[in-house]
Amino acid sequence: MTDFGNGLLVALGIGLLIFVHELGHYLAARFIGARVDVFSLGFGPRLLGFQRGPTDYRLSLIPLGGYVAVAGQDPEDMRYPEESLQRKSVGQRFLFFLGGVLMNVLFALIAFPIAFGSGVSFPAPVIGAVMPGSPAWEAGLEPMDRVLAVNGKSMYSFENLVVEVALCGSRPLSLIIERNGEPRTIETTPRYSPQDGIYTIGIEMALSSAPAQLIVAENGAAHAAGLRTGDELVEIDGKPALPSAPVSEETESRAQRGEPIQALVRRKATDGSDQQILATITPRPTPSERPLLGVEPMRRRIAGIRPGCRLAERLQLQRGDALLAVDGTAWQGQGFAGAGNELVLTVQRAGRTTALRAEANAEDRAALSAALALDASMDETVIQPAKDSAAAAAGLQAGDRVLEIDGDKVSTWTDLQSRVRASDGRALRLLVERTAVSADEAPSAFAVTVEPRRPIQHDYGYTRQIERLRHVVRAADLGDAMKLGSVCAADLVKQLYVTTKRLLTGEVAASNLGGIIQISRVSYHNTQWGLPRFLYFLALLSINLAFVNVLPIPVLDGGHLLFLLIEKIKGSPVSVRVFQYSQVLGLVLVLALVVFVTYNDILRLL
Repeated sequence: MTDFGNGLLVALGIGLLIFVHELGHYLAARFIGARVDVFSLGFGPRLLGFQRGPTDYRLSLIPLGGYVAVAGQDPEDMRYPEESLQRKSVGQRFLFFLGGVLMNVLFALIAFPIAFGSGVSFPAPVIGAVMPGSPAWEAGLEPMDRVLAVNGKSMYSFENLVVEVALCGSRPLSLIIERNGEPRTIETTPRYSPQDGIYTIGIEMALSSAPAQLIVAENGAAHAAGLRTGDELVEIDGKPALPSAPVSEETESRAQRGEPIQALVRRKATDGSDQQILATITPRPTPSERPLLGVEPMRRRIAGIRPGCRLAERLQLQRGDALLAVDGTAWQGQGFAGAGNELVLTVQRAGRTTALRAEANAEDRAALSAALALDASMDETVIQPAKDSAAAAAGLQAGDRVLEIDGDKVSTWTDLQSRVRASDGRALRLLVERTAVSADEAPSAFAVTVEPRRPIQHDYGYTRQIERLRHVVRAADLGDAMKLGSVCAADLVKQLYVTTKRLLTGEVAASNLGGIIQISRVSYHNTQWGLPRFLYFLALLSINLAFVNVLPIPVLDGGHLLFLLIEKIKGSPVSVRVFQYSQVLGLVLVLALVVFVTYNDILRLL
C-alpha cells in the first residue's frame, strides 16, 4: 500500500473509533428516549452534514474527537421536558454516559478475534542485546533467548514482555525462557531506568537475520557508486553484512581512515528477478562541525556483578564502586591480570577511597573480568582519551578528571561537552586531577592547554534500515481467537490501570505519555505490517479510549458517572453551580493534558 493509502487508512481508522464511541452515546440516548440534537464527528464549526428528524448529523472542523448533544444534558436546558436527559432516571442517564465506553469495549472484543483469526505480526519475544551490568546480564540471560512467560503469564510479543516487566516494578520476577530448544527458569529483579522512565531488565529486541535495506542519500558516495534506496546489503568487503553480525575490526578501521569499501547488494529487477551488484564506495571526507577533545567518559563504575564469582565476594565489591587502580597501577581499562598471588583494588565508594585485598590466582582474575560490567557515570568528568586525539597529544591520560575549563568549574559530562563546543576550536586551559593509585596518596592537580580539533568524518552516503525479528500469532479456531482477544483486552485494562497509578506515584515518567500526533505515527507504523496488525492496534486504541473516558474527570464520561453515583447516594443531584464549576475545571485539566502530550509528541519528532 502507498504512503497516501496508509495515511488514509490511519485517518479512517481513528475516525472509526470516534464514530463507534459517539454511536454508543447516540444509541443509548435513543434507547432511553432522550432527544438527540447533534451527532458530530469533530468539534467546532460545522463543515457538512444532513438533518434527519430532530438530529443534525455533521462533520466538524477540529478532528480531535466528537460529541452527541442531547436535550437536557445541561441542567439549565428546559426544552422538550418529555425527551430531556434530566428527566430520566439515574440508571438511564448512567447508561447514556456509559454508552460510548461500552461500544469501545464491544468494538475491541469483535476486532481482536478477527485480527487473530487472520494472524497478527508482532516483534518476537526474543532477546537481542543484553546491556552489561543490567538485571538481565546479572541473571545470565543471553541473546536469542526466547521469553515464554513472565511470572507465569505467556508472552506473545516483545512489547508485551517490556510492559509486563515495567508493571512488575521493583519486585522480583520469574522468567521462563527457551534456550537451544530447552526451557529454563531465570529469576531477576527490574531496576528503574531514568532514560526510559520505567522499570526494565536491560534487554533489546532481537534483529531479523534478513539482509538490511539501504537508505541511499541522493548525490552521496553510495549513490555515485550505483547503489539505490531499497537495495539489500549482502556483504561488505566480502564478509556477511547481517544486522546481527558486528562490523569487522578491519572494515571499521578502513572506514575510520576513509578507505573505499566494496558493497555487494541485491536488487529486484523489473521482471521480479534478483540482481547482485558489487559496488566500490569511496567515502567523501567532511570536516566535523564541532571541535572535539577526543575523549569519552571513562568506564570504571561497577554497573553489575554476576553472582558466583568468588573473588568478587572475597573483595566485597559492590555495585557503584569506581575502580581507581589495580595492584598499584592506575585503572585504564586494562583488566585484572597480574603476576602476584594477591589482588589489590583501589576503589572509590560513597566518596571515599578504599583499598580492597584478596588472594587471587590467574584463573580468579580472569573470572573477575567476566563477572564485572563497567559503565561510565555522566555525573562526573573522568575521561578516556582516544588514540591520536587532541587530549592524548596534550598528555592527558585515562582516569584524569577535568575540574575546570578556562577557569569555569565543570562537574558533569554535559558541562564538559558544552564548554568544548562553545570554544569554536580555540585552545582551552584545563585544570585536571590525576587519580591516586593507592588509598594513602592524594590526587594531584595540574593545568594543561588543549587545542580542540575538527576531525575529518568519512561519509559513505548510506544508512541501513534494520528490521526487528517478528513472528505471527494466529488463532487455531474461533474459540482460540476469542480467547486471545479477551486476554489482550484484559491485559490492556490492567496495564492502563497500573500505569496510571504509577504515573501518579512517579514510578513511570510522564514523558511516556503521547497524544494525537504519537497515535497517528504509531497507527501509520502498524499499517506497515498488514491489515490484521492495524485492526489489532485499533482494538487496543479502542480499549484505551474507553479507559480514559471512564476516568472520574469532569467533562469526560467518567466525571458524569461520578456525579450520578453521588446523586444516587445522597438522593439529589449536585447543585448547578457545583456542576458548572466542575466542568470548567475538568475542561482546563483536559486541555492542559492535551497541550502536555502534544509537547511530548513534538519532542519525539525533534
